[in-house]
Amino acid sequence: MIAFFIGPSTGKVTGQSIAFNIIYDNYSGKKYLINYPDPDEGFLSLFKGYIQSFFVFIFINLLFFFKKKTVYITSSRTLIGFFRDAIYIIVGKLFFAKVVNHLHGADFKYFRNEQCYIIKKIIDYVYNKIDVSIVLTARMKEQYNIYRKMKIKVIGNCYFGLSYRQEKKIFNNETLKLVFLSNLLYSKGIVHLINVVKRINNEGIKVSLEIAGKILSDEYVDSCKLKEILEAKIENCPYIKYHGPLNSEKKSALLNRSDVFVLPTFYRSEAQPISVLEAMYFGCVIVTTAHNYMPDFVTAKNGIIINPDDEDDLYEALLKINNMKSIFSDVAAYNACYVKKNFSPENYINKITSVIIED
Repeated sequence: MIAFFIGPSTGKVTGQSIAFNIIYDNYSGKKYLINYPDPDEGFLSLFKGYIQSFFVFIFINLLFFFKKKTVYITSSRTLIGFFRDAIYIIVGKLFFAKVVNHLHGADFKYFRNEQCYIIKKIIDYVYNKIDVSIVLTARMKEQYNIYRKMKIKVIGNCYFGLSYRQEKKIFNNETLKLVFLSNLLYSKGIVHLINVVKRINNEGIKVSLEIAGKILSDEYVDSCKLKEILEAKIENCPYIKYHGPLNSEKKSALLNRSDVFVLPTFYRSEAQPISVLEAMYFGCVIVTTAHNYMPDFVTAKNGIIINPDDEDDLYEALLKINNMKSIFSDVAAYNACYVKKNFSPENYINKITSVIIED
């Protein structure tokens, strides 16, 4: 059997690209990579990359015409991305391949509902050709509830590529050590978090914040403007440090020295961020929002769930942790066990491999 892995293997690092590379790199069967070019490379380079990838896809399908084939694709929720995906899905079906679609975002229904009648019909035509879709939580099945013939499998994300977890003494310092680890978008709540950390420090309570990730644009604020906002807000704040994007080793060290992972997200596409699982692996208490599918895998057992876009709620949550450190030490220990049991890379790879190879 031959498996085609179609998705963003290189370019901008996102949760989707990380998850895609985990399964591609660790799938042990015969495989071919169709890598989506980086959109930042420019139009000509992008066009050339797509043409080359498509003809490679056609050639390999012709070469192994009579072999069993599976197309594994991480689908987009933009119009251009949809038509790009649609070509591979339709051509794959013409060569009698099974199509496995992996949804990593919470906004497919939003994307579809925003389109005109004709585009909706085209989307439905293409998605009705998909044999199996993988979603991250059981409630996330609702994204595809209009496609009655589509099989839907629930497979959560996983942590991966982290350094070995050292013995960690959480809350071993007078200062409460917070970490924000994600691509930096306004809708990830980074500005809200900085405001709250400054507010708490101004009240004489010692809280530090380390921030890591690439600054990106969203529908609220573009990356250049967000960079200006962040620089202005953390100026003259020695208790707030911005590291930029980090490699695996430095990311592991950052999480291992942190007490609380904070992601006050209201990002439209948020589903199951890998960074939350990574933070659990290193025994961090989690503070995040009741947004989209976040409460499906983060509960009060893992930390504190707050309202999206609510600085006062975030403020109260951080004060609660600071005042109840002994209780939240148990939460941190629970998280390290919980994530290994439910979100290990071995489980992730084995489950997706089973979906790819099964008849």
